[in-house]
Amino acid sequence: MRVTQNSFTGGELSTPLNARNDLAKYSNGLKKLKNGFVQQEGAVSNRAGMEFVGEIKDSSQKARLIPFSFNTEQTYVIEAGNKYFRFIKDGGYIIYPDDYREPSKRGQIVEIETPYTTDELSILKYAQNADVLTICHPNHPQIELSRYSHYDWNVKTIDFKPKVNPPANLRAQWTGKTENPRIYTYLVTAVDDNDEESNRSAEVQVQGRIESNWAVGEYMTITWDAVPNAVEYNVYRAVNGIFAYVGTATKCTFTDDKIEPDLSSTAPIAKNPFENNYPSVVNYFQQRKIYANTKKNPQTIYSSQTGTSDNFNVSRPLVASDAVTITISEREVNEIRHIVAMNDLIVLTSSAEWKVNGTDGSFSASPPPVAKPQSYYGCSHVMPVVSGNMILFVQAGGSVLRDLGYTYVSDSYDGDELTIFANHLFKGRQIVDMAYAKEPFRIVWCVLSDGKLAGLTYNRKQEISGWHRHETDGEFESVVCIREGYEDVAYFIIKRNINGQDKRYVERMATRIINKATDSIFLDSALKYEGEPVDVLKGLEHLEGKTVYVNADGGIEKHVVENGSITLNDEASIISVGLPYEFEFETLNIEGENTHGLKKNINRINIKINESREDFYIVGTDGSEFQNERSIESVDGSPDSAAKLFSKDIDITPFAYWTQEATVHIKQKLPLPLSILSISAVVQLEDVA
Repeated sequence: MRVTQNSFTGGELSTPLNARNDLAKYSNGLKKLKNGFVQQEGAVSNRAGMEFVGEIKDSSQKARLIPFSFNTEQTYVIEAGNKYFRFIKDGGYIIYPDDYREPSKRGQIVEIETPYTTDELSILKYAQNADVLTICHPNHPQIELSRYSHYDWNVKTIDFKPKVNPPANLRAQWTGKTENPRIYTYLVTAVDDNDEESNRSAEVQVQGRIESNWAVGEYMTITWDAVPNAVEYNVYRAVNGIFAYVGTATKCTFTDDKIEPDLSSTAPIAKNPFENNYPSVVNYFQQRKIYANTKKNPQTIYSSQTGTSDNFNVSRPLVASDAVTITISEREVNEIRHIVAMNDLIVLTSSAEWKVNGTDGSFSASPPPVAKPQSYYGCSHVMPVVSGNMILFVQAGGSVLRDLGYTYVSDSYDGDELTIFANHLFKGRQIVDMAYAKEPFRIVWCVLSDGKLAGLTYNRKQEISGWHRHETDGEFESVVCIREGYEDVAYFIIKRNINGQDKRYVERMATRIINKATDSIFLDSALKYEGEPVDVLKGLEHLEGKTVYVNADGGIEKHVVENGSITLNDEASIISVGLPYEFEFETLNIEGENTHGLKKNINRINIKINESREDFYIVGTDGSEFQNERSIESVDGSPDSAAKLFSKDIDITPFAYWTQEATVHIKQKLPLPLSILSISAVVQLEDVA
């Protein structure tokens, strides 16, 4: 019997599925995929290694990584620790230059002070608009992190009022007769070039005639002091205690010659819903900044005025552009944990998923938006990610990942459980952090509570959902993905034990797009050297006492770091040094029609590889490991021969004996690339005649 598997998009599957070869998922699934990942085309590759960026400020305390993206070219990673932020760009910490204006900071890592303690970091929620990152925590007022330059960053508490100040020194004068007197009250607001209106000015009162007696040539003159950045001014007059609009002026004077006040447009009423009532969630939607889940109102959403970020003023009656406050009504009080801007505002609470929007698709104050439940799963505090038009979120218990997207047939948002076929990876552990690397491989990285890492290759339109597990000599604690060049790059905080001491390192996943064995790094906590041939490598203090592997011009060596250095067997010009990890690939039990329970013996295996080195390992049925031989082209001594990669079919006769659970088991222990396109096995079946 010959069995071929040419797609592995199902990823690693749970043990209970080992007998479910009736499932379509079985035909493209695996029993084990460790330190490798599924490609969308169906192949499997060993993952790239982790480049060492640096040790966090204080390794004795946990930290968290947060992305900062102005655009696809200007991206940073924030190391958020105990009351500080530090900044990383393109794989290195930002250092103050030697000519920085403050001499005491020159040569130091750029760092700013924040209010957040270590215990508060895990539930920080944030949203970015251009160079401003808004951060929320229920114990603190909202802050804005602003970037003024590569080296200049600032944190400030948000002042919830319009950006433009109200006019001052308001004056009013009556011109006309004085019989039949009446008191008139006016106020003025300023408007900036973004059409944001200020709070009300102080009121001014003036005596004139009863309005019905005004004659031609009688009028009120209202004047005020100029306001910086104001382009026009709105004038309001009191009618039965309501300040109604009477006109607009571009200069600091206005004449009211018996203008009828418009009661449908009234002066703004100043609102700050966050005074000693801080929100936990923030995002942007339809040109509004949205907050939610304050301590006093965990189910309430607060929206700024249209086109503003910190203006929560309203008017009476409400107009469409006013600030919006809406409370989700449920049987239980379940806090809002995330808000995601899609075609509608998707609100994720601890027990349900809601769609919030106006009936006409416009999020406005009048008519007010409507909240409709979509499903009842609930989400954890881990921030969701968006892939195309699908939201991926961690269910409330922490061990289930779901997607959520709009379904035309039901006119609602629906989704699937993505962990159902690989729930063994999450049994007894929770997802504590998550990030999405869209390009080039569409991988969702999930940090687990036990320090392991799970990855999901996800493409909803192509029905691809394949899990893979990842391990290192340490524990993963945080992850973030940002765009660097043409790839989305994952950064991790990893806790490692170095010479008996716990160290927390920021490490950056290397590229997996390569043409030679020396193009990338397949080692963790690694450093890379390119230059004149050398045989002594220094600067390895972060791996002191560790056994490291070395890829030296394609040749593999093994050393122990002493005094921060190692000495190579031979000089090399392209060298990567780091901690080794093992790639492991094992197919599900090979089964044919009605072959369950029959003993099988694998006689021959054909492995189709792509842009790989051939010296990987085949694991026999008895657990013995056999290293495949390298081809003559890679050992002939020609320039770059050791760095050559091959795309070919490899025929192997494995060490195998009769067993009911026959599998193809492959390992790559060396820091070299391996991509598997297909597996074909010739299997002999037990004769039951």
